[in-house]
Amino acid sequence: MSTVILAEKPSQALAYASALKQSTKKDGYFEIKDPIFADETFITFGFGHLVELAEPGHYDEKWQNWKLESLPIFPDRYDFEVATDKKKQFKIVAELLKQANTIIVATDSDREGENSATCF
Repeated sequence: MSTVILAEKPSQALAYASALKQSTKKDGYFEIKDPIFADETFITFGFGHLVELAEPGHYDEKWQNWKLESLPIFPDRYDFEVATDKKKQFKIVAELLKQANTIIVATDSDREGENSATCF
């Protein structure tokens, strides 16, 4: 059993880890040892936008180049893509979340922060 705390950004994860009894920094996450958590516990994070909406041309070739007559653009469904420079961190976060029995979403309480966990 494990608990994963998802922070929105590295500085936020560091602040959480620093508030707990013992933390060990790893590549893309922190291992936590604290009496608050009975299970194996990790704090991980996103940064920038790990996941982005697909570009309009992804949905229809006619939307590849912006034209006034093509607007508004409303695809039947919206697809997400992992930003190329963030694939490594996305994989770390996704693997930790897959193994978790408990997930604590500790992102900012704004629209962007609340959407962070829905991408995994």
